[in-house]
Amino acid sequence: MNIFLRSFLTLILIVESRSAFAQLFSNFELPFGAGPIYQPINQTEDLLQRYSQVSSKPNEYWQLTEQEWSLYTRLKAESPWAYWENHSTPTAILAFYTTSIEEKRRYARIEAELDTWRQYSVTEFQSLYDKEREIVHKRYAEYIQREKPSLANIKPYDKLRLFVQVGKCDEHCRSLVSRVLKTQAKTDIYVIGAKVDTDIFSWAESAGIPVERVKTKEVTLNHENGLLQLISNSAGVSLPAMPALFKQFNNSDQLVAI
Repeated sequence: MNIFLRSFLTLILIVESRSAFAQLFSNFELPFGAGPIYQPINQTEDLLQRYSQVSSKPNEYWQLTEQEWSLYTRLKAESPWAYWENHSTPTAILAFYTTSIEEKRRYARIEAELDTWRQYSVTEFQSLYDKEREIVHKRYAEYIQREKPSLANIKPYDKLRLFVQVGKCDEHCRSLVSRVLKTQAKTDIYVIGAKVDTDIFSWAESAGIPVERVKTKEVTLNHENGLLQLISNSAGVSLPAMPALFKQFNNSDQLVAI
């Protein structure tokens, strides 16, 4: 075999050998310590899938090797970052302590991917929460409407506000006042449109308000001074027809069905 042919065959063997090794190690990378080998992601769908995985080790959530995680925990415990109040992530702290721009870029890329996944996950959950809360709140509002207090379930320890119009208390008014007084609940009466105290006293006399209960402050007589508008707004109801009764509950007022 001449020299030229021998050289040619040797070259073929070298090329084939390199090709075989290249194929063998095409999907293999030497690790920097045990753990996942980080590969940048170009597709958002793949990014969301990667970071949604539940991992068995903390370093895997951050796409870090165990050696990198060990370094991070040591820096977190011993470096100035152990004393400074901060919310720095593992990738950020590792980036602070490497001089390699490629390493810094890798840590920054991981953090950017994680932050994108976090933003997507939080936004997705918030959207679902808003929809579900609307359903739950609607049911709650219906429940409250059904459970709206009525004069029939007022107890003696309750506190009431009764709003009436100035002038003579007619038959309907007297009937309501009588039912309210029978509950034995403390009742503050507000006379709308009363200009002077005598307007209030005249209404109370026509309504048959017991003087004894006024003296013991079981019943109080008051000028309205715009209070009805305030508590109606607070209770989320439009101005009710007169007379109107409210029950005081947990520093708020509930319109009572009468």
